[in-house]
Amino acid sequence: MENINTAHILHVLKIHRIKFMIIAIAAIIVSSFISSPIFIAPKFKSTAVVFPINLEPFSEESSTEQLLQFMNSEEIKNAMTKRFNLYTVFGIDSLEEKSHTKFDKYYYEYITVSVTLYESIIINVINESPSLAQKMANALIDETNKFVRAQKKTITDEYIKSYENQLKIASTEIDSIESQLKSIRLNYGILDFKAQSKIISKKQSSSSLSNDEQLILKGLKEVGGKYQILQSQLNSELKNYRTFKLEYDKNRLNTNSNLNFTTVVSKANLPDKKHSPERTVIVVLFTLSALLLSLFIILFTHKKQNNFAKD
Repeated sequence: MENINTAHILHVLKIHRIKFMIIAIAAIIVSSFISSPIFIAPKFKSTAVVFPINLEPFSEESSTEQLLQFMNSEEIKNAMTKRFNLYTVFGIDSLEEKSHTKFDKYYYEYITVSVTLYESIIINVINESPSLAQKMANALIDETNKFVRAQKKTITDEYIKSYENQLKIASTEIDSIESQLKSIRLNYGILDFKAQSKIISKKQSSSSLSNDEQLILKGLKEVGGKYQILQSQLNSELKNYRTFKLEYDKNRLNTNSNLNFTTVVSKANLPDKKHSPERTVIVVLFTLSALLLSLFIILFTHKKQNNFAKD
């Protein structure tokens, strides 16, 4: 088989240069027409950048990683689908076979959320309509805030119920202890164990005690220890009650608040320059492919002609 070398190729190019010029011009015209908006609708990309806020790190996950998972969740995808009727936007019949698989491919191709080097999150939305691309980028941020808020509210409501139960238990215990202390105060006149103990001790050694003081002395001996224990328990329960009440009020405040969990670094822009298709790339690749194919055909034809001449 005859080897095709560079010199031979250059020779063929020289002979058929007019043909190659015509083919190149024709390829440029055809590819320019094919890549025009008549055949391929131009797409625009809107971009937004956000940072996470009001998110507490969980385990080894950073706030940015948490927010990224929320934004890429099925819940956000479903919310965006419902809000913008994305099956229609993507031109997909929801009843056709494997429509969900096809939809997911389009969704994650045209709506991307990723982390930047600076731990912020960048949102890119591509669509044929510049304004719709911008609205979808903003909506993704909005839907994420609503979803995280709902998730936080569910957890906060559980905390509120838990603290309500703890407050009831602590309140019942406080009432029980105060009832016992009240009984001791009424029956023995003990109001301040330490202060009354000092006073009774001094009077007992120096002079006779009054009837009230004798009653207090009797109480100090009989129920003084119990009184101190009850007083200590009361202080402990009051401290617990204040702690539970503080957490309860904090969670009530959180569940009624309208917190956002993203702070916008760069708002979604209204794109005025198309993102795709790259007509120059299409024209160059199409033209080169046409020239290369033509070269192969001409070289093959030359080889056949040479073989025929030899025969």
